[in-house]
Amino acid sequence: MNWKLRFLLLFVNNVQPIREVDIANIEKERKNKILVSNLGKILFDKKKEVKEIRDFSIEGTKARLYRNSSASGQKVIVYFHGGGFVFYNIESHDYVARRLCSMNDCTVISVDYRLAPEHTFPAAHEDAYKAIEYVAAHAEELGIDAAKIIVAGDSAGGNLAACACHHFKHHPNVKIAAQVLIYPWVDGKISSNSIEQYKEGYLLTKQAMLWFQKTYTPKEEDKLNPEVSPIYHTDFSGLPPAFVLTAEYDPLKDEGKAYADKLTEAGNVVLYKDYKELVHGFFNLPNLSEESIQAYYDIQAFLKKVV
Repeated sequence: MNWKLRFLLLFVNNVQPIREVDIANIEKERKNKILVSNLGKILFDKKKEVKEIRDFSIEGTKARLYRNSSASGQKVIVYFHGGGFVFYNIESHDYVARRLCSMNDCTVISVDYRLAPEHTFPAAHEDAYKAIEYVAAHAEELGIDAAKIIVAGDSAGGNLAACACHHFKHHPNVKIAAQVLIYPWVDGKISSNSIEQYKEGYLLTKQAMLWFQKTYTPKEEDKLNPEVSPIYHTDFSGLPPAFVLTAEYDPLKDEGKAYADKLTEAGNVVLYKDYKELVHGFFNLPNLSEESIQAYYDIQAFLKKVV
């Protein structure tokens, strides 16, 4: 484990741990998380310049478009940020969207879906699907190719991307070309070897995951619903090509690998990679290590191949 990661874990575990938060203080905690996110950008990232950035609304949901070219018919990455369905927004993941746009010569649309506890399941999922439908229906005016829609996201955002692929599998007007699932949260059981092995001290904790789940899916019957825990779908056939990324010291590692295995067993095109000596959240910290920035190059190569 390199010194940068040791420093990060020391800071997070002692200054800004991810923990259960009193709902009355949720807005304060959200602001604190953004401040820490901004510090992470300063220390472990570099702002990529993009030619066009504009905010717009998708039926009341805020979204942000990134373009590096005025060319029409571009591929588009519809991106969903992480944060346990409770924290973060398009600002916290602005550098992520910029880098994806710059490196993949494409349009990126980052979606500011509704958060819990104000909006519980299925609010975030509904916003995600609404955004994808909008992109497909307005492809020409957005300058993108409706046949080249890529869904991507980290953690809870990876859940939204994975769920979207099942949701639109038989849709007559929306065809998803590829999915990029960055340490996705896909199993509501919150019980695996990696969760127990890395449940404390590695940024994301088991306690935080249980609180995120309770906050977004307060109804017991929703916890293992395939619509929010996509690993429990019974049919994995006919899904878009997938790249599933996990981190060595991430509690979510085992379920990410299990999800990739289910996709593979059903005959889908799948790339799986576990990034060594990294923790949950590394995608927002590309300069944390060579492995961390390599994830962006691996996504670049994957999308060139499949879309």
